[in-house]
Amino acid sequence: MSKFGVFANLVAIAGSLAAAAAAISLAFLKQANWRPPEEAIPAAVPRMSALISMIFIAMIYVFGVDLGRIGLGILAGGLLFLALFFLAIAIHINTAFSFYYPNRKKENRKLGGDTLTDEAQEIKREKRIPEQQLFEDAQGSKDLVWTRASQSRVQIKAVLSFIGLIAFGTCALAAASMLVALFVPTS
Repeated sequence: MSKFGVFANLVAIAGSLAAAAAAISLAFLKQANWRPPEEAIPAAVPRMSALISMIFIAMIYVFGVDLGRIGLGILAGGLLFLALFFLAIAIHINTAFSFYYPNRKKENRKLGGDTLTDEAQEIKREKRIPEQQLFEDAQGSKDLVWTRASQSRVQIKAVLSFIGLIAFGTCALAAASMLVALFVPTS
């Protein structure tokens, strides 16, 4: 670790900037697999994720010295744990509630709901068909398959997991870079 020496502050700044750049670039990514489908994310959500990340990165940079070595270590570890937690939620939501119409191409992926309408429940029970088939039979009309409230719940979970993953992941990187830079011997 002593190899940073007089460049330790530069490492902190570069690490913080790299974390901010990662937040910005993630905000503008198209259709990554862990991310909700484009139609499920309002345009402002990725930019809001980046804004939240950049504000917390600035706070980590300003208050990092006051937190000390143990505080920054706990903060970096806690943020990493939260990022992994939100990644697990994002993967679950985006696999368990993803459906395709009219075909199974990535750009045709839609988020469904977690509760079937009464009519869809009846059809599923009688014909013993999966939800994907119900969605196809409904010609991509989500409201015929899932209740609006359940669609909203799934979309909120998808959006919040996306925000949490980006914000906590980039902040964990910033906290770790501050830890390295502030507590590396300069001699």
